Amino acid sequence: MIEQTKFNDNEIKKILKEKYNLEVKAITKLNRGSANLFKIETQKAKYILKEFQSKYKEKEIEKEIHVINHLKSKNLPVPEYLQNIDKTYIFNHQGNICLLEKYIEGYTLEKNTGDHQQLKESAKYLALIIDALEDYPYDDLWNCNLNKYSDIEAFNQSIQKYKDLIEQSKGDKYENIITKDLQDKIKMIQKIITKDFTQTKNLTVKATHGDYNVLQFIYENGKIKAIIDFASAAKLPVVWEIIRSYSYLDKECQNGKINIPNLIDYIKEYLKYSELNEYDLKYMPFIYLTQLLNSTYGYKQYLQNHNEELLKFGIERTNYCRNFLETSDKISKKLLKLTL
Repeated sequence: MIEQTKFNDNEIKKILKEKYNLEVKAITKLNRGSANLFKIETQKAKYILKEFQSKYKEKEIEKEIHVINHLKSKNLPVPEYLQNIDKTYIFNHQGNICLLEKYIEGYTLEKNTGDHQQLKESAKYLALIIDALEDYPYDDLWNCNLNKYSDIEAFNQSIQKYKDLIEQSKGDKYENIITKDLQDKIKMIQKIITKDFTQTKNLTVKATHGDYNVLQFIYENGKIKAIIDFASAAKLPVVWEIIRSYSYLDKECQNGKINIPNLIDYIKEYLKYSELNEYDLKYMPFIYLTQLLNSTYGYKQYLQNHNEELLKFGIERTNYCRNFLETSDKISKKLLKLTL
């Protein structure tokens, strides 16, 4: 959940005058993303003031600036951050890191509303971003440990977490739904840990966005105008970013459904601009499945604060698990044919 802002309008006007010499005419609070965002209007231009959640530290935000500036130098469609009068990008307001960037005219799409052309465009830009980060000069990206995808202990810990959540759900109005879903996830974990995932050590791990999905795209006339929010940039299995971004965008993927032909086309488009090895193609559906199976997200948060939207999100992810468990072998075989 987004933290409540520590700004009021008068503070914003004062700070932006002091730090950027801007005369603010209008301020509009925007509701998108994980940060608090404010549209700032002056007589001559528009900006976005971004107030990060308190959990983000200065080094993490500096990383985002490094990534965005690097991608900007490669002519990719990313935001442009402004330096303040101290020639720095970051300032602190009551413990929260803040940035100012140029406003990008456009609109966002809802999850799972993308058409086939927008799928192809998304795949292309993901490949271009990953390739552009090949020569990223900073050593500030977290590196994924591939062992987690075959860690039996982690699976067993997830089983115990689900058992605990089932106990916590007793008496809740959604007890039956939560219990059924989490019992199913336990059964799916018990089934998938019998598979041999030792070859996942050969997956391609590269620097990437880290949270690449349709909610991070700004559109104009149906096309991507900008890709935002690189705070989660990290070295990750490329295939995780590919299949997750597909599942967020395709309008045929409602409530955890998978459109296999569309997924194949998404990956084919990616392969026009970047490479994947045979292990990437073989294990792609399993990587996403194992990540979702080990995640309590949605159920845990609902039982803490009774936010039904989060429960809905958890249910959707469980439906993805059911569908991927049923279709993963089929998808893998189809993907491996792309190497022929």
